[in-house]
Amino acid sequence: MFCIQLRAVCLLLALLLMMSACAGSPATVPTTIAPTVAPAAAPTAATPPTAAPAPTAPPAATEMPTSANAVLPAPLYVLDTGQIVRIERDGVTRKQITNEAPPAPDALAIVQFDVSPVDGTLVYLVQGIGTPPVLVRTDADGGNRATLLDSMPVAAPVIAPNGATMALRVFEDYERPGTYTPGLYLMPVAGGEPRLILADKPATDPSIEGGDGRGFEAVAWSPDGTKLLVHAFSLSVELCELAIVDVASGGIVYLAAPEPNLVAACTAAAWTLDSKAVYFSVANPGKGFNEPGIWRGDAMSGAATSVPIEPSDALLHMPFFAIDRLYAFVSSAPGENPVSSPAADPAELMALSYTMSSVPLTGGAFAALRSDAHQLYQALWASDGSGAVIFESSDPSAVRLLWLPTDGSPGVELYKGTDLYSVRWGKRSQKH
Repeated sequence: MFCIQLRAVCLLLALLLMMSACAGSPATVPTTIAPTVAPAAAPTAATPPTAAPAPTAPPAATEMPTSANAVLPAPLYVLDTGQIVRIERDGVTRKQITNEAPPAPDALAIVQFDVSPVDGTLVYLVQGIGTPPVLVRTDADGGNRATLLDSMPVAAPVIAPNGATMALRVFEDYERPGTYTPGLYLMPVAGGEPRLILADKPATDPSIEGGDGRGFEAVAWSPDGTKLLVHAFSLSVELCELAIVDVASGGIVYLAAPEPNLVAACTAAAWTLDSKAVYFSVANPGKGFNEPGIWRGDAMSGAATSVPIEPSDALLHMPFFAIDRLYAFVSSAPGENPVSSPAADPAELMALSYTMSSVPLTGGAFAALRSDAHQLYQALWASDGSGAVIFESSDPSAVRLLWLPTDGSPGVELYKGTDLYSVRWGKRSQKH
């Protein structure tokens, strides 16, 4: 049975996904991760409507005062209440560019999307009831809508750096078992048949310790387009770890953790620009937060080494971003790191504030890049290191989408809503 994602649980799922260091199999509904999050349990389905309205043309742009100078390094796309909204580089002009029909009242139409870094092409998934999600492609402005797939249970489209290929997860069709091989697939963005590169590993696979099987979902391409960072999640228990898949061969290596009871955490990690390594955190599956510290994993072998940072017990909010330095949000909470306390209150942990900071790629002391701190559950860094867009969650009645420059200049509120849960950069201007 194909479940749907409800408005009421959407934000909660996003919060839990970004804060949790482990997760289980996405049995039916995939995660909404940007650049990436861990798979989540499927939410409860809603009662289907008697007749869903057909999609109509997107509404006209909401014209707002524009600034003389661009605020953002590229246009920005955000999912708001199941529709994609484009925010222009001035930071104030925005337009809803999709108007897909939701599968049921109080349900979200679009649950996942990605944007081509080459030409801004969008791909997204529209939910259905009793039917697979529909994979759709449009131009950067939402025009030239085309259905790519409507017969396979797919999830998590992630477009390659060349803009020509996307990675997809195909999951088990429980209404027609054996119809498709669940696993990691590649598919042309222009359309065509998905091609399996790595099948899920059943519990009987001798390469899987513990006998609980593994499913695979792509979260980020390497910059050179030869590898995929994936979530390798248990098919039976609440466990998820990071792995790297070679696109050409389908070979997989798991990122090593420093101790037997720890795993490479399924929170967003960061590729190095040369595609040779990944920066990541580790987690104890029995805890709700990542352990302190940063690790650098070799993309070929999975072997990992600790990055020496100060303070060594700094609580870091994912994702990292690696360019000339390693960027992260660091907790401003005084005193003992709450992760180290056995009596840590999950609600207290989620209410922590974080400061935008950086550290040399080889390690050292974190330097604050801004004087302000924010409660956040998701961040999207600009590819040039000029700043990050965050989902700021201090107001319980609404989520704010903020642009925070790394040069310490004032932050800019880009958007505000109750159902904001995924964000992507559009195509960058050739002048920038």
